[in-house]
Amino acid sequence: MSALTAIIHIGSRPPLGSGITPSHVAHCYGTEWPQFVLYEVGPANGDGNGTDSDGDEDSRTESGSADGGAAGPDLRRLPGAYAPAFEAERSYPLTDLLLAAAPRKSAVGDLLGALDTKARANYGVGFREKVLEADVSRGSPAYGRLFEARSQLEAHPYNGAIVVGTHAGVAPAVSDGLRANAARIDADIEVLEPMSSRRAER
Repeated sequence: MSALTAIIHIGSRPPLGSGITPSHVAHCYGTEWPQFVLYEVGPANGDGNGTDSDGDEDSRTESGSADGGAAGPDLRRLPGAYAPAFEAERSYPLTDLLLAAAPRKSAVGDLLGALDTKARANYGVGFREKVLEADVSRGSPAYGRLFEARSQLEAHPYNGAIVVGTHAGVAPAVSDGLRANAARIDADIEVLEPMSSRRAER
C-alpha cells in the first residue's frame, strides 16, 4: 500500500472551541502518482444506509473503526480515486474535491448544482463522478461544465472550513499545488505544516 502523504478535512467550525467538524475527509496516497481517496464522515453508530450529506447514494461503505464506528465517526468511502494534475501550470486539487464533496457550501451552491444537473443530463456524468473517476482532463465529457464550476467556486465565498495537512517528505508539486489552490479559494482554510521530528532535533 502506498504511503499516506496528505490529508484534507472539509466541514465547518464548531460553535464552541477549536478544530473542525468534518463532513468529508480526503487521503492522498503515493508520491510518484498521488491519488486522493474521498470519505464521507458520518456519526458514530450511523444507520449505514449509504447516503451522504448531499443526499446521494453511495455504492460502498467502510467503517472508521474496528467496532463499526462506536468509538468514533464512520468514514464511508466514496467510489473511485482522484489523481490531480499537480504538474500542470494550474492544478485544482482542493477545488475539485470541494465540487465532489460539498459544493452546496459555496455561496453559488445553487448554480453549481444546476451545472452538475446539466452535466448529468447532457453527458451522463456529474462532477463527483468526473473527479473520482479522474476524468477531468480537457476535452473529456462535461469538461466545459466542470471548468465553469471550478471558476465559479473559486470566484465566490465558500461557506465552510478546510484543513490541509501534509507529511514531511511529500512531493513539492503536491504541497505547492495545494497551497496555490488554497490561495484561490475564499474560505476558512488552514494549512498545516509538518512538525520537525524531535529525534532529528536531538
